[in-house]
Amino acid sequence: MGQIYEPDERQASFSGTIEDRHNELQKVTLSDTVPLGVRQLFETAKNLSLYSWFVYRFHQVSELMAFTALEMALRERYLAENPIDPEKNQRSPALYKLMQHAKLHGWITQEGFSDSYEFARYQAKNNKKLNKMKAHDFEKEPSMSIDEPTPTEISEALANSDRVGGIANNIHKIRNNLAHGSNLLHPNSVTTLHSNAEMINQIYSK
Repeated sequence: MGQIYEPDERQASFSGTIEDRHNELQKVTLSDTVPLGVRQLFETAKNLSLYSWFVYRFHQVSELMAFTALEMALRERYLAENPIDPEKNQRSPALYKLMQHAKLHGWITQEGFSDSYEFARYQAKNNKKLNKMKAHDFEKEPSMSIDEPTPTEISEALANSDRVGGIANNIHKIRNNLAHGSNLLHPNSVTTLHSNAEMINQIYSK
């Protein structure tokens, strides 16, 4: 019985404690403007992420619940603005169409993500790396240094990025992969929760 209080053996590959995980998750919050049902479902996703400390595979169950909460948030706002008639066999759009609608109507924007500048900096640095690799002669010089992007390069990357479009076009694929059975296994549920929380909060801030 004592083993149920022990962390999953795969946690040995990572630093920190379950208290550290709990502190991380406490920072992931939804606004009071978000419907109660969405907030309750999202709390379930957070609890699953916390208890992945003991059952590693809960990471992906947590992610699935986070995507489900996002879809619920999108659907509830969509239906509030676009009522459907059940007698006409009308149905709410699926996640892909809901995300496209959210993008089109500005419910979710790149500027609404707290890490938008860091995201652009990473893109600018990656672009700089790729361009330098194309011109670099690795036979003459096996190693290659990469300079940090300039503020101008970061601003250009931010202006040219279509982060929301990328999310809108692909998030349903990730959700469906989890929902329909997948061997995917990674420890990034907190990151997924954070990004989904920011999208849900954006949906109900406008």
